[in-house]
Amino acid sequence: MRDFRFGVNLVPTTGRSQWWANCRTAEGLGYDVIAVPDHLGVQSPFPAMVAAAAATERVRLTTYVLNSAFWNPVLLARELLTAHELTEGRVEAGLGTGYVRAEFEKAGLDWGTPGTRVGQLAQTAATLRGLLDDPRPLGFTRPTRQPPLLIGGNGDRVLRLAAQHADIASFAGAVLAPGSARGTLHLIDAEAMDERVAFFAEAAGPRAADVERNILVQTVLVTDDRRAAAQTMRRHLPYLTVDQILGVPTLLVGTQNEIAAVLLERRERFGISYICVQERDMAAFAPVIGLLRDR
Repeated sequence: MRDFRFGVNLVPTTGRSQWWANCRTAEGLGYDVIAVPDHLGVQSPFPAMVAAAAATERVRLTTYVLNSAFWNPVLLARELLTAHELTEGRVEAGLGTGYVRAEFEKAGLDWGTPGTRVGQLAQTAATLRGLLDDPRPLGFTRPTRQPPLLIGGNGDRVLRLAAQHADIASFAGAVLAPGSARGTLHLIDAEAMDERVAFFAEAAGPRAADVERNILVQTVLVTDDRRAAAQTMRRHLPYLTVDQILGVPTLLVGTQNEIAAVLLERRERFGISYICVQERDMAAFAPVIGLLRDR
């Protein structure tokens, strides 16, 4: 059973002072990782990560997750290795397919099909894995601590890629809503996550025990009445029952002690020990970190 790690998904701000302040707050609250998204409309992840490292002392930095269609794999390896050196080995590399069609169109990229997007991710993952294992063709010496590779998604092909290449498998815990053209996601319930985790473990075979498992929690709601809160949440999640909402792996509802107990149960059930939360939940979730540290 792995020890817990905790990350927060921080969106880079427009100014250095505020970005530094946010990163220092995250580190001071006990987070282990600052995760930086890769979306058009927010600042580029690699300069943000290097700036975050300059403002902090121990926290690790990850791309969470890169849209593989935006990046040439060889040049991406150079970016990652450069950031890894400039942060003294604190970088982790997260990859995904991208899921917002409007961003592809704005960047002048072909939206394609789910198959072509996964194909791009597969090419990027294989190339990146090779260059992180041996960066000498790019003029880098092999780092003492290699940047771990995270691959995130929910579908069969992406989970097979994670099983083959990743050091960290990130379970999206969501699927595109039927007919969605804007990247609208539906959260999956605990039973569906059971199936996804089992699929990954079978695909990974002997590697499964060596791959860390991650999830992004979409909402943390601290409350003394879990069921009443879940009933209210059904207004935005009508496709789930109250009981399903309370078990959804990407939702945390209850007192801080209840949330800590839920995460212990889910680590036992799913093997997920690396938990990321959204920036808006950073302060509310922080006491849970103290309850679970070293457990």
